[in-house]
Amino acid sequence: MTESLTHRIDAAIDELAPSLLALRRHLHANPEVGWAEVETQAHLAAWLSQHGVATRACAGTGLIADVGAGASRTLYRGDIDALPIAERKPAGCEYVSTRRGASHACGHDVHSTIACAVAAVAKGLGAALPHPVRVVLQPAEEVVPSGAERMVAEGALDAVERAFALHVDPARDVGRVGVRVGPLTSAVDSFVIDVTGVAGHSARPHLARDAILAAADIVRAVYALTSQRVPSHSPSVVNVGLISAGEARNVIAGRARLEGVARSLEPETRALLQAELPIVVAAAAAVYGCQATTSFAFGAPPVINDGDLHSHVVQSARDVIGVDAVEWIDHPSAGAEDFGVFGQHVPQYMFRLGVRTPGGPTTHLHTPEFDVDEASLVIGAKIACRATLTAPRQT
Repeated sequence: MTESLTHRIDAAIDELAPSLLALRRHLHANPEVGWAEVETQAHLAAWLSQHGVATRACAGTGLIADVGAGASRTLYRGDIDALPIAERKPAGCEYVSTRRGASHACGHDVHSTIACAVAAVAKGLGAALPHPVRVVLQPAEEVVPSGAERMVAEGALDAVERAFALHVDPARDVGRVGVRVGPLTSAVDSFVIDVTGVAGHSARPHLARDAILAAADIVRAVYALTSQRVPSHSPSVVNVGLISAGEARNVIAGRARLEGVARSLEPETRALLQAELPIVVAAAAAVYGCQATTSFAFGAPPVINDGDLHSHVVQSARDVIGVDAVEWIDHPSAGAEDFGVFGQHVPQYMFRLGVRTPGGPTTHLHTPEFDVDEASLVIGAKIACRATLTAPRQT
């Protein structure tokens, strides 16, 4: 990238900084959960229109903004939905959520604000824009089925050759970023197990088939699956988080339901869990004369950072915050990110943006106290713009 172009990008972000801050605060104060981002969509479209960027709706409450003519676009994605989490902010906060039971507890207000910055800066470059850019403002990242799946189905990746994104990182100080090649997040799939036995009086268990007893052994069998069937070099987690059964304390339950999630990093492990889980579940139930069926719902696939894009993102970040502030992420996260859907079709890269005030407390994602140091907005926007707008063409 040329020095004059990067200077123009940085200068444009500095000029936009007050507007970006106002946009983030508006979004934070007016959160909307997945598939209900109607006002969010309208506000983002209006902000982009004020900066000369035209948009079109996609996936219901999502937006697409194309800047520059031609095919082979570089995509930047920002998710826009909030979580059904009641917010707790310190007294005097200027941007506390006004929506009861909803908050931007995962930083999507930051993500979408930075995505808007990418579109606005790209538009401002005019003829100096090195290649056409597509900015996607995606709904429903936090739900299944996700907004990424619907956006891809409706053509969001048409003529796109690579995709970039970031995610806020509250465990990393503002002014620092995390980078990694290969798996960054895991696949997260959900499952439901229905156990059928024979109900009966608790005084005569020999005449019944206890679905709760079978369910208890099923939990043990499910947890043993990852240690006994999955290769030890392939990290995976299976968890049962919900069990419902029984009608009275003196009645042997004839039915039980278990619900949980399976997390994996590799496609082979994901397929193995889907194939093996029903087998071990049915076998555990049969020991007690019960039957069990298992149904899967596939969630987000892993985010797998492309090696060729890695060096470009690293250099973009180093140019903004310095060599020592760009940190290698040692281990992938067991959390999910539906940006992985984009990576099933084009090379992708997501980096972690530090948002913790240096010396301040860590407020974790998906908690009522979560917040960011707003100095991260300009830093994230400069890195995202450099990475997206000046990425080398694919060969």
